[in-house]
Amino acid sequence: MKRFYLLFLAAVAALAVTACGEKDDPTPGPGPGPEPASGTDPKMTTLTETSIAGTTLAADVTLAGLITNTSTGKGIAGVPVSDGFSWVKTDANGVYQMKANSRARKVFICTPAAYKIGQYSDGYPNFYPKSNLESGKKFRVDFFLEPLAAAETDFRLLMIGDPQCSTTGEVARYMSETIKKIKSTCEGMGNVYAMTLGDNIFDSNDTYYSVYSAMKNVNAGNWTIPFFVTIGNHDHDATKVSGSDHESIQYSSLGTYVGYFGPQDYSFDRGDVHIISMDNVWVTGTDSSSKSNKKTCTYAAGFSSSQFAWLQGDINNVANPETKTVILCCHIPFRKGAGSGGSSMNKDKNYKETLQLLQKFKEAHIMIGHTHYPQNFINTDYKTAGGKAIYEHIHGAACGAWWSSNCNVTGAPNGFAIYTVSNGNVKNWQAMNSNFDNEFQLRVYDGNQEFTGAKGYKLFWSKTSQKAAGFDAPGFAPASGAFVAEIWNDDNANWKVEFWQNGAKVGDFKRAGDGNICNIPCVSYWYNEGGKTTDTYVNKTASHFWYYKPASGVPSSEKNWEVRATQTIATSGQTNTYTANKLTTDYSTFKK
Repeated sequence: MKRFYLLFLAAVAALAVTACGEKDDPTPGPGPGPEPASGTDPKMTTLTETSIAGTTLAADVTLAGLITNTSTGKGIAGVPVSDGFSWVKTDANGVYQMKANSRARKVFICTPAAYKIGQYSDGYPNFYPKSNLESGKKFRVDFFLEPLAAAETDFRLLMIGDPQCSTTGEVARYMSETIKKIKSTCEGMGNVYAMTLGDNIFDSNDTYYSVYSAMKNVNAGNWTIPFFVTIGNHDHDATKVSGSDHESIQYSSLGTYVGYFGPQDYSFDRGDVHIISMDNVWVTGTDSSSKSNKKTCTYAAGFSSSQFAWLQGDINNVANPETKTVILCCHIPFRKGAGSGGSSMNKDKNYKETLQLLQKFKEAHIMIGHTHYPQNFINTDYKTAGGKAIYEHIHGAACGAWWSSNCNVTGAPNGFAIYTVSNGNVKNWQAMNSNFDNEFQLRVYDGNQEFTGAKGYKLFWSKTSQKAAGFDAPGFAPASGAFVAEIWNDDNANWKVEFWQNGAKVGDFKRAGDGNICNIPCVSYWYNEGGKTTDTYVNKTASHFWYYKPASGVPSSEKNWEVRATQTIATSGQTNTYTANKLTTDYSTFKK
């Protein structure tokens, strides 16, 4: 087995070398290059025409094209087309035309719900041409759409936080753990679409091709899963950053990413769901990095005025939003907003304004990565046209704690999430574990247990002030004598956790508050056994902890018990129940 794994690593490394040029030159080209053309791939040529399909082009047009229905051979009216800065729609002949922005790299369509998501031969969606636009040149780009036989009312969305691969070994784990689990999970499900949520690489241009290749032609039975990609801070290329104003800095940092994965801001429709992916990493400059680029981007979080104008135009294209669902995919969380920095959307960078746009829809979800731990945040101050609060899903990382283990920094397993959509409603979602059974949704601990290890740091759930490697690792006093349940996909409004014994309900768990509690056994693992020396691993932001004290005050002595955790899906009312009947007493589920 070990020999096979080493051969696999060598194969992945060889792929990267082949793609990136000579072995001693880690700088990639502009992207993977055009795939062999098919009948539905965009066709990009020099614009020489003065009219297309009966439509006369304006004299100042630099970008135009025809969007054709492959079944009828006729142009399709009303399809939104963008250069990443503005939107136009095709006319009655199926023709669009615009004067492209001088910084436009891609032209792309918002694929309408009535048409299939087209795919290149590599499996990636073909809503944009692989080749870039060039300032000062005129281009004709034609698109071809295949109509669906019936409305796509039911489908699934995969959300993948932070693959964040910096080496071929990490790409190998991404393929053999995450991608493998995606294939086995989705086989037989039918229509499935995958979205990454940023940080696909880790300041490592030399892994761009390998990560791109890992998500090529991911087949689940007879369905090739299209991977839509969202950009994160570590995907911005710090080696290319130049300029003194924000637009120049941002533009220069985006070129490498766009070459591999397409436009940084885009959208598409499936059924009555409008899905948007946007770059909310506000690059401010560069700093040194230990990764192969030797540089990383410094950043805040938010949308520029031009991005927000693009988003307004995008949402204006949606007919009757009050009857539909919107899903906004970004990298950095919104959750309350922030005055500055890169941990949450900055309030002065179109934070409130964006949430207000989402309120136009019947139902709204925000999909996020970045944190390397899961957190569900309900934006109660922002209610949609359907009366529900905007629900923000912050996903744990596929890489967990940067591929150093089998868990994120607060203990949740490495993995992704799957969302079931039916008739325009996100009716269910579940955290999926890369290396465990998917019913593994919680751990249960004895609140009296001492957690220690090789370094000798002794930590307890019930101590509110204690240190590991010099860092504060607070527990919470009510854990003394109690069962402690850790539920990584919970929130503070839509879950109930019950204690059952001898086949009958005995009592209810209470949820510990957010913001001041660590995962004590996980922290003990990090500092006693995992060799960690920074405060990243005493994260106190999101509490996933529930507690119940049996009469004995000695959880380890209790018999015939079961913890039942029931989730009610906020937007549909559907329920999921997960159970556990054994205490977790060691670190085995944290280790890689």
